[in-house]
Amino acid sequence: MEGSCPERHSRFGNKWFNTISKPVLITVAWILLWRAAALMEYAPHASIWFPPSGVTYAVFLIFGWRAIPIVLFASITTTFWEDSIYQGHQSSSTLLLTGLLFATSHCVSYWLGATILRKLSRTGKQFRIPYLILMFLIIAATSSLIAAIGGSNVLAITGIILPSEIMSLWGPWWVGDLVGVVVIAPITVAILSKYYPKESHWLVENFKSVYEQSSLSNYLYKQAIAIVVLALISVLVSIYPASSVVFCVFFLGIAQMWIVFTESAGRAFLSLGILSTTTAILVSWLQLGNHAMVYQFTISLLAANTYFGLWVPHILLDNRNLRILAERDVLTGAQTRQYFIKNVKNEISRCRRINQPLSLALFDIDGFKQINDTFGHTIGDKVLTTISEHVRKEIRPADLIGRFGGDEFMLLLPSDDLPHAVQAAERIRSSIECLNIPSLEITITCSFGVVEITPNDTFVSAFERADNFLLEAKKCGKNQVKPILQ
Repeated sequence: MEGSCPERHSRFGNKWFNTISKPVLITVAWILLWRAAALMEYAPHASIWFPPSGVTYAVFLIFGWRAIPIVLFASITTTFWEDSIYQGHQSSSTLLLTGLLFATSHCVSYWLGATILRKLSRTGKQFRIPYLILMFLIIAATSSLIAAIGGSNVLAITGIILPSEIMSLWGPWWVGDLVGVVVIAPITVAILSKYYPKESHWLVENFKSVYEQSSLSNYLYKQAIAIVVLALISVLVSIYPASSVVFCVFFLGIAQMWIVFTESAGRAFLSLGILSTTTAILVSWLQLGNHAMVYQFTISLLAANTYFGLWVPHILLDNRNLRILAERDVLTGAQTRQYFIKNVKNEISRCRRINQPLSLALFDIDGFKQINDTFGHTIGDKVLTTISEHVRKEIRPADLIGRFGGDEFMLLLPSDDLPHAVQAAERIRSSIECLNIPSLEITITCSFGVVEITPNDTFVSAFERADNFLLEAKKCGKNQVKPILQ
């Protein structure tokens, strides 16, 4: 018992440290990213991109209104720091007011956007991928626009800039904030999810990748090619500043999409962050401020392509799942009635062209209603799945099995005339009789009706004849195949 007190104090200390240290680290990261953006300014208060906006959006997505103190403290701190950078010599009260107003504008715009996205994501599955991506981009653009207009007006209200400068400032501010959100927000969410799995679970689950990761060396090879392409184009722009070669930077989208369609979502977002950071550094180092807007829109285009690129495989996966649902019975794995009939019609046409026989068999489970009533529907479903799996093993690869409904199944037997089809049905019938199903104390049997599809038959006419034979088998005592051939 003596050792329990220090242990309790240790746990309390660790909890206190985690509670305080993590928000502090997020705040420090916000401020450092703000400084990085300031170093990449191509005009006063306008940088290529603004990474802190991505952090703000991400922490509001994960923590909601609880992230306000982080953004508030960081905004006020950077306001004072910015005054020292620009030698503004504003009074402390003016800077404090500016910081508070900027933080209010910044928080309201991104908190509102994040709140809307959180609510949309939880209203139902229809807002998962890909709709969540579309909503994210629309809300990010709207939130950053509100933040840009509000922020530039705050600077004018507090005398940091002239009112006449608002119109020339809010546009670059908007694009810079937007790029920061779409590039940095997913990376920040991925990092924070490691430390706050409960708070970020809903978002991480939505953005799970469809693709498997390739080897690290393969990814680095692709990333290196993209960086080299960006660097070469930027060097050419610095050598020939008056030419239109700057627009070649849009070809960077090809390299990024190569990564998006061959790597995981995490690596796609990481690549977007690397290319955006490299772009901002190159614009600053090579003094490409005159082409800054082109580079800004290039990053925006890369971000949009990345998100919509991640959308595509999810659409393909959804379509594949829908096709499977349309083609395969969920319970038994047999073909659905509609899909089976479609295949029968195709096979009838094919067999007539090559003068090949074709047979159709119908079978159902004897006394299936009594099985459900006596043993329950769970055992009844087990009987259906067991028989379907067993019959699929007994038939040839070219043969087809479909579930007509309830306990009724259909078999299509290409290249089998009536005698061979009856022989195949009899073999399947006798093998089903030997099946042993756990929790079922009775022997399972099936009755079959078999017909050969004649040149004058349609699916409906062949089905009706097979159904009549199945009814005859039932009337004659079940567990048999009709017709009986001599």
